[in-house]
Amino acid sequence: MRSLVLAAAGLLLVGSAVVRADEGQPNMSGAWKLDPAHSEIGQTSKDLALVVEEKGQDIHIKETRGPNPKEDVSEFTCGTMGKECPMQDGGVKATVSVYHNGPLLVVLKTHGRKGSLVEEQRLSLPSTGDSLVLEIMHIEPKGKAERLVFTKAH
Repeated sequence: MRSLVLAAAGLLLVGSAVVRADEGQPNMSGAWKLDPAHSEIGQTSKDLALVVEEKGQDIHIKETRGPNPKEDVSEFTCGTMGKECPMQDGGVKATVSVYHNGPLLVVLKTHGRKGSLVEEQRLSLPSTGDSLVLEIMHIEPKGKAERLVFTKAH
């Protein structure tokens, strides 16, 4: 009986820690435009823009890039609990999973045949709240990491 009470108390503590962790997650919703002067750009277009919409446990991210942003679009809507979701990445079908890691929003993208292209993206809001930082790690094929800084679009 004592071990059952201790186990129940442990579950309550873990549950309350999860609730407190969720409260510390910033809302990244908004329209964001790349600030090339403050970014470390590798393969990414300098004409990059993001629209982020967070609603409860779901997130919608639309990324436009290039001289014709209506043609070069990546977009998905997914829950933030790590479940895999379909996405369109330009003209290519891909999958994405999204989860919070403390103040970071982590997006794992897989596209290409048999998951041949994989990247991890980490989005964060600096304490000022007027910019969004996107770190991109190219996992497969391996490539140099990128650090992109976005400002709120007006």
